[in-house]
Amino acid sequence: MTYRSRGRSLIEVILAIAFVTFLVGFITVLCIGNYFRAKRAQERQRQRRLAKLAANQNNANTMYGGDPQGSYEAPTHIPANTGVPA
Repeated sequence: MTYRSRGRSLIEVILAIAFVTFLVGFITVLCIGNYFRAKRAQERQRQRRLAKLAANQNNANTMYGGDPQGSYEAPTHIPANTGVPA
């Protein structure tokens, strides 16, 4: 069964194909745009999370007198052999 047997003209068939093509293209463009928008939002969220983590790390280190770089040095003011006898 062809379109012609259902009483549709060639113009109607072309218009239907053009309309369906437009709908598919429009939805595809929306999906691609949404994908890139979500990708940018994810990257911004990642940057905010890393900045917050770095700020918290710096605050914790400086709050306890630590080096902001996170390095550790053993205390030098404690004598070596002053433990309690067993």
